[in-house]
Amino acid sequence: MTDVANIDLPYVEKNKSRHGTLRYYLRIDGARICRLPDDINSEEFATAYWKARKAAQPIVEHGGEPKPVSLIVKPNTFRWLCMEYMRSNAFTALDQTTQTRRRNILEGMWQEPLSEKDDRPFADIPLPKMTVGHVEVLRDRKKEVPFAADERLKVLRQVFETKKDGKQITPNIARLVDPFRAHTDGHETAKPEDVARFIEHHGIGSKAALYIAIQMYTGLRVSDLAVLGPQHRRRDAFKLRLFKNRNRTPVDIEIAIHPILEGVLATHKITALTYLVTEFGKPFSVKGLGNRISDWWRQAGMPHLTSHSVRKGLATDVAHNEATDNMLEAMFGWKDAKTSKIYTRDANRARLARQAVAKINWDGIGTKLLPPADGTSG
Repeated sequence: MTDVANIDLPYVEKNKSRHGTLRYYLRIDGARICRLPDDINSEEFATAYWKARKAAQPIVEHGGEPKPVSLIVKPNTFRWLCMEYMRSNAFTALDQTTQTRRRNILEGMWQEPLSEKDDRPFADIPLPKMTVGHVEVLRDRKKEVPFAADERLKVLRQVFETKKDGKQITPNIARLVDPFRAHTDGHETAKPEDVARFIEHHGIGSKAALYIAIQMYTGLRVSDLAVLGPQHRRRDAFKLRLFKNRNRTPVDIEIAIHPILEGVLATHKITALTYLVTEFGKPFSVKGLGNRISDWWRQAGMPHLTSHSVRKGLATDVAHNEATDNMLEAMFGWKDAKTSKIYTRDANRARLARQAVAKINWDGIGTKLLPPADGTSG
């Protein structure tokens, strides 16, 4: 449900239930300590994880893998630089959820050994001895999931940019390392036939149908779907501030209400401040709505699809119908053309290729490959 990758935390055990739901446990030195919340990207998960880690610290210090990081932060080490970054304005200005994710990424890297032959953790490596090769190692350990590898590198570049007393602490060696430049966020793109199957399974009068209608014609993220309601409507459009980056770089958007969405909204009785509500008539939490949407896709026989899959499907659809980069940026709240070009580039290439085929001539020689109009063979 999110636009970032799940990064593995030390001592977290993943266990899939018979219903296909991932469960998380804190496991140290072969012992399962406790169960953790279901959403690994939530603040609730981070709070529970660190509380359990603190309570289990004696176990961490006296055994188990990976090798524990020293409780003392050594000056001018990689972890010390990370701590300086987390005290900087560049970090504290981020949303709390973003801070938690980046802290998790850094914690994961601290725990990792320098190499197969050297089990000292990255946390304690002195900054003068940290090289481009070390950054490449940290990137490549996530090469099986290129998006996560690039996310690591992105965070490292910001860490090495940290200043103290107005001066950069150390050269930004992370900028000398190339990303994999993964052009996917790990979510499959929903196709029209997938959406048709979803609607057919749930029925047009269902809450799931109301969800898919709003998603299909607005492309909003789950965090925005959870709060969207009649109060955001201004005549024939929705006006709202997007949840993502709302504190640091807020984006206000206006989305015209498509006639089909207008028709769907008219058939559903709205009794709350949000269009999507629980069985008790209460607004969903972001996590709760995300879980419910996943359930709806799973019930329709498509557990590999998510709310973000529909968002990507919408971007693909409008791009192939000749929407420009500026149009996509205005609708989806993107701030530059990097994301929109992922969709418009592919659409333009397909469109240009089709136009090129239409211009193939060969001076009419190709007609000789066809049988005569009267059916006789030459």
